[in-house]
Amino acid sequence: MKNNEAAYCEINDHGRLLTANKRFCRLFGYKEEQVEWHYIRDVFRYDQDWTSFIQNATTKASHFIVRLKNRKGRSFLASISREASELNGKTVYQNTFQKLSDITETGNEETFMVEEPLYEAPQIVAL
Repeated sequence: MKNNEAAYCEINDHGRLLTANKRFCRLFGYKEEQVEWHYIRDVFRYDQDWTSFIQNATTKASHFIVRLKNRKGRSFLASISREASELNGKTVYQNTFQKLSDITETGNEETFMVEEPLYEAPQIVAL
């Protein structure tokens, strides 16, 4: 899942960043040496999106579309793909981020979050 073109990070069960690639650091405004042990919740624009992410992200692969923010507070719409794996008896979550939009906030506090399981064929509806 790790892709050099995508922003990528690994987090532990408590939501702390363990590692991140250069693209992640640039996207969110971190220096590489600053990433370790920051909380992933700090990149979520809205608290309710963070809560929903944690409650709905299971150990299976998941995909979310949500508004995130960088360290300067600028927000953007992004896609998060998440997978979990076991490492030395502990769960590590691999997260890949893709920026979807540079649209600025219009003052509307309404946001959305979509959870889509990865690797499953979409339902086909006959008309």
